Amino acid sequence: MTDQNSIPDLEDSTFSNTLLGRRRVLAFGLGAAALAVASPLQGALAAMPQSGVRTLGLVSTHTNEKIVATYWRDGVYDKGALKDINYVLRDHRSGDVARMDPNLLDLLVELHRRTGSSKAFQVISGYRSPKTNAMLASASGGGVAKRSLHMDAKAIDIRLHDVALSDLRQVALGMKAGGVGYYKKSDFVHVDTGRVRQW
Repeated sequence: MTDQNSIPDLEDSTFSNTLLGRRRVLAFGLGAAALAVASPLQGALAAMPQSGVRTLGLVSTHTNEKIVATYWRDGVYDKGALKDINYVLRDHRSGDVARMDPNLLDLLVELHRRTGSSKAFQVISGYRSPKTNAMLASASGGGVAKRSLHMDAKAIDIRLHDVALSDLRQVALGMKAGGVGYYKKSDFVHVDTGRVRQW
């Protein structure tokens, strides 16, 4: 498990809009290239404010890379911020980077808000290449889906250091924004932007 002291506090401005780790520190200003993305939203995501900013804090438990990035401002997604989030959420085994579903990032922002957490999400698994997923599925004895939404960059396995795992699960279920899996022994909750379901 990642040491508590290595998890950036979202209220600590020294981590604002930065990516720490293998890459140099990056800043995402208002002049950054932007990308507008329109997708149908379900559940709590449909009611998210359509103005303001959306900021995510993430820590990869495998690479210890950290990022806090404002990836959305007033209805527009920031390409640079998305690119850096995608990099942190890459398949750490293969190094493959995929374009994460922006709705998944929005789901995380709303989940974070509803939990009242001030810590970054600890990420156990973001994107998985088909090769990595096949390896994990064959080794897990049924614990990893052969057709996992991780391969579509629409799923993430997470925990929050200052929120009980069972509470994180309950909040995610209440959002009705996609799939929610509870892995108590492995200490993470799976969320995705697929159909609403739970396990």
